[in-house]
Amino acid sequence: MKRRGFTLTELLVVVAIILGLMTLVGGAVSGARTSGKANTTRATIAKLDTILTAQLATYNSRSVPPVATLSSGTTQTAYRAWFIRRNLISAELPDRWTDVKFMASNPALFVTPAHRTYIAIWNSLPPIQQLVPGDSGYNAASTPPPVVDKYSGAECLFMIVMRGGVADCLDCGALRTSEVGDTDSDGMPEFLDAWGNPIGFLLWPAAIVLPPQSGALFFSGSRSLDIAFGSGSIRPTLGMRPLIYSAGPDGEYSLDRGSEAASLSAGGAIGTWTVGANCGNWQVSPTLTSGSLALTDGIDYRGDNITNFDAEAKQ
Repeated sequence: MKRRGFTLTELLVVVAIILGLMTLVGGAVSGARTSGKANTTRATIAKLDTILTAQLATYNSRSVPPVATLSSGTTQTAYRAWFIRRNLISAELPDRWTDVKFMASNPALFVTPAHRTYIAIWNSLPPIQQLVPGDSGYNAASTPPPVVDKYSGAECLFMIVMRGGVADCLDCGALRTSEVGDTDSDGMPEFLDAWGNPIGFLLWPAAIVLPPQSGALFFSGSRSLDIAFGSGSIRPTLGMRPLIYSAGPDGEYSLDRGSEAASLSAGGAIGTWTVGANCGNWQVSPTLTSGSLALTDGIDYRGDNITNFDAEAKQ
């Protein structure tokens, strides 16, 4: 008996089925690849969070120099908390180059080994890279470009961890396998996520909203900040810890700190301390909107961001 061949319709059906299966397999492979990159990024962020959290834990026991006079109503405890928050935490864990520039301009105020390292790094830069927006001659397109840009937090994070010597992490063997790059070609490297984007860093993320789109401040409820800023009960860390974050698969961060102004000089005088009186104060710029949502073209890109707070935010 003569065998009948496949009809055109049957062939088209078979081809359609094969294409459908390929699409499903391709989607599964793509999803697995994205999941793998997300897990790799979370692992890197977790390592960085462990390092900074360990360093932050050292500050409550740090000693501070005495002050001769205090303004009326200001306690020694409040002064000590301010000194640790400004001269130690903010200066040893800077999240912006404008703070490093401020330290280099006031070296007598910043004398720890980490401070001296950061100041030396800043002073080694060509003058054209030390300019910030508002300075005469500032040009974002110069070669090499100024270091004060959208990746300054990521660059400062790398400097703190790998060059600052904090938390006995001058070498940081756990991070040797982490990807590192210089995405803006300014000579300052960053830790990269699995998509090749710099891993961001905010020291005082007071207004961070997690989970995304929830409208709920992360540092509220059991994680709430001290209410009376400057009072004797204030904690040096303000109840916060640094935010470390990845833009995720879409490469959009959707986070913004209040401004690029130096937080070390924020605010006016308290007692005999004339600069940085409001450093770390979530009620005062430039930390006022730290970590808040910044919409691009009206689109909220936060949904796929990966942060060191994600696990806690889901609880």
